[in-house]
Amino acid sequence: MSKKGSKNKKNRIEIKRETTGVTSLSIEEQLKEQIEAPMVRLRYACAIDVMQAKLRMMNVDLTEQKSRQVIRNMSSRIKTTDSIIKKLIKKERKITFTEAVEALNDIAGIRVVCYFCDDIYEVAENIKKQKDLRVLKEKDYVKNPKKSGYQSIHLIVGVPVTYLEKTEEIRVEIQIRSFAMDYWAELDTQMCYKKDAGQIENVEREIKAYSDVIAGIDYQMLELRRRIEKM
Repeated sequence: MSKKGSKNKKNRIEIKRETTGVTSLSIEEQLKEQIEAPMVRLRYACAIDVMQAKLRMMNVDLTEQKSRQVIRNMSSRIKTTDSIIKKLIKKERKITFTEAVEALNDIAGIRVVCYFCDDIYEVAENIKKQKDLRVLKEKDYVKNPKKSGYQSIHLIVGVPVTYLEKTEEIRVEIQIRSFAMDYWAELDTQMCYKKDAGQIENVEREIKAYSDVIAGIDYQMLELRRRIEKM
């Protein structure tokens, strides 16, 4: 980032601080206190549990239909306060609890890893068919990969969470990938965690090339599986 860009970003943060009338530390403490409150965390955890239970049922159903395992594994997380603050700054939003809840769709997240690339679309379609869920947003980074080579289907799903007489819709981001896509994404994260500014362009170009190779293998394995199924 240039000195000018860094200065502008700093100014935007300072404006946010001035409009709230408190120091940077108190902004972070306020958000941390609210976002990490037990009932708030439990609502997000409950939404994740509900969605994972549905995904496990989908996996059993699809496995029985196809006589093979469809979902290899699932993982979940609730975004940390530090990550929430970084994303709010990136989106040029105020660092408040209300802004976090309204602006961020991925505070609660689930990653679903399937064995084959056609399975990810079946899982996505099954999620869309759930009558008690609302699919609020969909991005297909398989048909339209990111510049880096990243591939995955992202669904933002509204999950109803009921406590006593109140039902609240909690947004959960679901990332659905094939085993090969997940392999590339994990290695990309590991290798690019600390990038030297002078080498970043060369590194990204090489990683993108590997993404194309892995995507090719992904589809070759899919074709092989289809041939075996016809035997």
